[in-house]
Amino acid sequence: MFKKIFGKSCAICGKKTRETTVYLNERDETVHVCFQCVPQAERKALRRKPR
Repeated sequence: MFKKIFGKSCAICGKKTRETTVYLNERDETVHVCFQCVPQAERKALRRKPR
C-alpha cells in the first residue's frame, strides 16, 4: 500500500516521494531525484533521461 503512495526514493537525499525526475549517472544507470534535489543533480552533471 505504501509503495503506491510513496514511489521511488531520491538518490541524493534518500527521501521517498511520489514525484521524481529520472536522470542518468556516469554509468548510464537510471537515478531518481526529487524536485528539491534537481539543482544538485544538475550541478553533479547528471543527464536527464530522454523519454
